[in-house]
Amino acid sequence: MSAQRVALVVAALVAIACELPASVVPMLVPPAPTLSERGLNELVVQTAEAAAARTELSAPTAFQTPTPIPTSTPIITTTPSPIPSLTPTFRFFIASPTRPRPTATQTPLQTSSSGGSYSCVLVSQDPSNGEGLAPNTDFGARWRVRNTGTRKWDENSSDYRYLSGDRMHQEAAYDFPKTVAPGSEVNLIVDMRAPKNTGTYTTRWEIRIGDNHFCTMRLTIDVE
Repeated sequence: MSAQRVALVVAALVAIACELPASVVPMLVPPAPTLSERGLNELVVQTAEAAAARTELSAPTAFQTPTPIPTSTPIITTTPSPIPSLTPTFRFFIASPTRPRPTATQTPLQTSSSGGSYSCVLVSQDPSNGEGLAPNTDFGARWRVRNTGTRKWDENSSDYRYLSGDRMHQEAAYDFPKTVAPGSEVNLIVDMRAPKNTGTYTTRWEIRIGDNHFCTMRLTIDVE
């Protein structure tokens, strides 16, 4: 039996003895065992070992210094450079003056006939007088005329011819494309080419029916 158990038994017996009459105590509590020197040494060693074990259990554990948690390195952010604003550019355009194209006139043309049998009026003209053309440009001059006389313009005996002025035509005379009754209209077209040099050029044409010359048509162009 260990020394602790022996001590506990002894203590219990002592407590019981305190409650019993003095005459009964000697009968219940046995006499303390006699220990030899070797037994006594073993009891001391066991007691010391038990005390050391209890001291070790009750002793505080060594404090361990907590390992610091590494902090994350902050991410370096770059400040965006401001986008330069575009400087508005102003452009000024100066319109160059252009010469307006003259509109076709409807001025009655000169007539030449006895009794007003043959006469005409200019309805339209293309190109208009004063229009600009490039040098050596081929174009068609067109006059639209109305028969204001009392006689018809028979296609078999009527034509229109170059009268005077600058020679820009390809042919000097053309037959009528159709018979034109009084009050009717007809287109008279001449194939022309603008001169190679710049300048202002004018040509004149007229209608001829037999010995009757009338209805003078004038065209002026600017070669630029």
